[in-house]
Amino acid sequence: MNKVVVLGATGTIGQVIVRDLVESGVKVIAADLDTKRLEELKTKTNHQIEITPLNITDQERTKEVLLQGKVCVNATNYIFNIEVMKAAAAVGISVLDLGGLFKLTNEQLKLDEEMKAANILSIVGMGSDPGTSNIFSRYGVEMLDSAEEIHIRFGSTTSGSTFSFAVDTIIDEAIKNAMVVKNGVLTEIPPLSDEELTVFHEDIGVQKTYSIIHSELATLPISFPEVKNITYKDSWDPATIEKIKTLNALGLLETEPIEIAGKSILPRRQTVSLLQNVLAAKEKPQWGKDVLLVEVKGLKNGNKASVKLEMLTDYQPHWDVSATQYGTAIPASIVAQMILNGEVTKKGVKPAEQCIDPKTFLSYLKDKNVEVNITYSETKKDIAVFA
Repeated sequence: MNKVVVLGATGTIGQVIVRDLVESGVKVIAADLDTKRLEELKTKTNHQIEITPLNITDQERTKEVLLQGKVCVNATNYIFNIEVMKAAAAVGISVLDLGGLFKLTNEQLKLDEEMKAANILSIVGMGSDPGTSNIFSRYGVEMLDSAEEIHIRFGSTTSGSTFSFAVDTIIDEAIKNAMVVKNGVLTEIPPLSDEELTVFHEDIGVQKTYSIIHSELATLPISFPEVKNITYKDSWDPATIEKIKTLNALGLLETEPIEIAGKSILPRRQTVSLLQNVLAAKEKPQWGKDVLLVEVKGLKNGNKASVKLEMLTDYQPHWDVSATQYGTAIPASIVAQMILNGEVTKKGVKPAEQCIDPKTFLSYLKDKNVEVNITYSETKKDIAVFA
C-alpha cells in the first residue's frame, strides 16, 4: 500500500509535510491526538487525506495505524522516536523522524540490528538540520579528495517568534551542553558557547552564531572519521536566550517532580505545555528568510579546497507557514517519496548521509520553493620559477 503515514500531523512541521506530500500526488494518512485540528487539516487539503485520531503512547493502536502505510514520517516530539521505531519494526514499515537531539539519536542507532531484522529502514533526523545538513555534508566530502572540516551553520531574518518550532527542542538546545569534534575528538562544551560572526548569503547577512547540541554530531564523526573538525552553530535571538535563561533560573524547567496541592507535578512539562498552548494562539508565522549553510574544507588536486552549500527558504504565503516550518518539512516529504519510489534501499538505522544519494535529493529539492547555491573554491599552490 503506497501510503505515507504522518504522525503528529497537525503540529507546526507535520501539517506542512502532509500538505507537500498531497501536492506531490502522494496518498496520506494523517494521525494526531487533536481531532479538531485533523479535521481542519483535511479541509486545507481539500479532503484529499485520510485522518485518524491517535495517542502515540498507545503502542497497539499505533501499530494498527502504521499497518495502513508503506512509509511513516514521525513528526511528533523527539522523545517518542524509539517508541515509533519499535512500532514500525513490529509491522514492517520504514520510518523517518526529525532528529533526536544527539543523545536520543545515539540510543536510536543501537536499534540497527532490530531494524535490519524487520527488513526496514529507520532514518534518524531528516528535516533541515539534521537531515539536509547531513546530505550536504556528504556532497561536500565526496567533492573533495580528502575532507578535513565540516561546519554547519543556521541563520535567519525571521523575527517576532520566540519558539519557531518544537518548544521542548529549543529549550534543550539552549540549556544542554553542545558537542563538537576538535582535532578528531568528540568534545562536550557549554551551551551557546564558541560565539562567532558567520557570513551568510547576502539575503541574511552577517549574524552571531552559537554552538548548540545537535544530532549531526552523533553521526557525522562515525560516517566521516577522517574529518578532524566538525561544528554546528545556530543564530539565536538574544531575547529568546534571556527568556529561556530566566525560566531555567526560576526552576520552571526542572525535570524532577515537585508536589503541589497533593499532586506530583513536573515543572518542565507544565511550562512546555503552557508555552505550547499560549504561543499557538498568540504567535503567528512571521515573514523572513532562513538559511542552512554547510561548508566542507579539505584538499583537491593537492590544493586547499572548499565546498559550500546554502539552502534558503522563505515565508510561504500560500500555506501561511514560516521559513523554518517549510525548510524542515520539505526534506522529510522528499525522502518519504524517495523511499516510496524505491530510490532508497538500505535497511537498519541510518543517518541521512549514509542512505540518501545527494544528487537525487537535490533533484527533488530544485522543484520546491527553496534556493540552493553550491560554491566550490580551490587555492592553487604558487609555483616558484627560478631563472
